[in-house]
Amino acid sequence: MCIRDRKKTVHKTTIQDDKKFKTTVKKLGMQPLQDIDEVNMFKDDSTVIQFKRPEVFAAFQSNAFAVMGPAETKNIMDILPELLQQLNPKELQSLGEKLKKDLPKDVKNTIKEEKDEEDKDEIPTLINSNFEEVSKKE
Repeated sequence: MCIRDRKKTVHKTTIQDDKKFKTTVKKLGMQPLQDIDEVNMFKDDSTVIQFKRPEVFAAFQSNAFAVMGPAETKNIMDILPELLQQLNPKELQSLGEKLKKDLPKDVKNTIKEEKDEEDKDEIPTLINSNFEEVSKKE
């Protein structure tokens, strides 16, 4: 007779992971932050990790934050309209610079063509300050 040793596998559940996370947060002295609807983490490859209704903890003395909840990875262009409402002018400027750098060449060419067309429609500046003299010359 041969008796096989059976190895018992223990499956971790999210409840156990949540408990570990919360005990670690307590050890670090983090306090929960209330009423946060959304957390966006910007990555270098023009994607955003977006948490909806997360649990956020902070330790201000060590400048550390912890975010827990379901996350989605999205392209920055997909969530751009809702991001624009949340950013201040300095953040808008840095986002604009990043987007210009990451845009495909065909989109950059389209933007450049539109800008050139706008420049053609503008009224040229008057070199001489007298309209009468300029009109007599023509």
